[in-house]
Amino acid sequence: MNNIWFLTEEKPKASVVKQILQIYKDDFGVDFTCHHHIDIRPIGDNNVFSFTYEIEGISVDGINKLFVKTVSGGSSFLDFMFFVQENAPVEGGDNNLVFAVEETKTSDDESRNTGVYQRCSKFVYIKAFYPDAPLYMLYNDELELRKEKKPSDTSILGTNMLLTNNVKISGKPVDKWFKPFHSIDELIAFKNGMRRPPAGNTPILINRIGDKITVSGRLDKPKNIGKIAHDPNIGALSYIAYTLRQLGWSGEIEIVDHHIVQSSVRNNSHNKFLSICNMLDLKMEGITMPTKYELPDSYWHYEKKSEKMASILFHIACEYLGLKEVYQNHAGCERGYFKSVTGELITLPKYCGSDNHNLLIPDVIMRDDSNKIVYLMEGKKLTTLSNGLAEIEGYDDIENLYINRYFPGYTVKRYLTIFGGSKRSLPHEKVLLYLADDGHLIMNEPKEPVLSSRIMSLLK
Repeated sequence: MNNIWFLTEEKPKASVVKQILQIYKDDFGVDFTCHHHIDIRPIGDNNVFSFTYEIEGISVDGINKLFVKTVSGGSSFLDFMFFVQENAPVEGGDNNLVFAVEETKTSDDESRNTGVYQRCSKFVYIKAFYPDAPLYMLYNDELELRKEKKPSDTSILGTNMLLTNNVKISGKPVDKWFKPFHSIDELIAFKNGMRRPPAGNTPILINRIGDKITVSGRLDKPKNIGKIAHDPNIGALSYIAYTLRQLGWSGEIEIVDHHIVQSSVRNNSHNKFLSICNMLDLKMEGITMPTKYELPDSYWHYEKKSEKMASILFHIACEYLGLKEVYQNHAGCERGYFKSVTGELITLPKYCGSDNHNLLIPDVIMRDDSNKIVYLMEGKKLTTLSNGLAEIEGYDDIENLYINRYFPGYTVKRYLTIFGGSKRSLPHEKVLLYLADDGHLIMNEPKEPVLSSRIMSLLK
């Protein structure tokens, strides 16, 4: 009997799992039933984690079990891949991918470019590996939809391009403000009619001159002068070019005013923008494009190196045991909201204090209401343990400005989760959870006997 496999770079959320299953029901005709609260549980045996999570509380017609596994992309990866097959998908193998999903919580009010442009290049890149896979942009239900507020032109442009390229939108209405482009001229007119950026910035403009189209846009950033590093513009230029191709443009497309220097454009550097240039036959003004550019062998691989393997395990185990998430920002994952006891969602600033210094934030913050404890957890690899020990000493701002304000009377404890290596004992007394390369799990029972024993019980 088949199982469902969610492969993701993100820490999976029960609400998003349910939304993805709703896509499966609505568009593929497979119904599901929620029996009670949806839980995600780490599975293993004899204190060894299998690097797999099981989803409980949902049954799907014709499906035995639902599993989640953590993966990473070779370059640019959509957030969720949805497979239906008996065994776990095989890296680079012949698997049954049903569809792929990019999930976002970002609203216009927070970041227009991040919410639309930065993600668009992902929808181009996956086509090189899965050209026929149905693709979705999923807006999760963490934020209440602002139904009557007109979205920004940036949001309209990005969403209209997604619709033009048959990416389905889930989780937000698309009938009022959004529609696909039907011609190259329509796309050019809309983009060039948008409000220009402040003087000194390079606007994204599309110009057709005979049998050539140019698209302007800066691809470097102040901290990476001359190097391809501007993720929102990488996404915008990639998807504009892709949409032009889908609308029938077969002539030359040249990226201009990009500020990239030749020395940063090399053969086989596995840069996602250069990959897309190769896929779409794009030129860059003043740049000799790579003569040989090879894509990675596989779109994804099972993650076995990142520090988030331990921090996500801690996060999911704690949620399964009834602790509540306050904040998450696992390595390589989307930054979450700070969540108060009342459910208020607070966007943490990047800077704080009279001198506007960086607000240092751990990878995950969990709260234990029954014991009035807040855990501030930083995830590190065994090789960067010393960095983590230094970092957890720098969380005074998040503790004083937010934890103490929103959780008065709670005791705050700072620990590390560590991944990697082959130790059979805790690498330091400030490590609460240690996960070895082979899945062997060790908890800090001397410091946290109750929580440790409860987490260990999940892998008996």
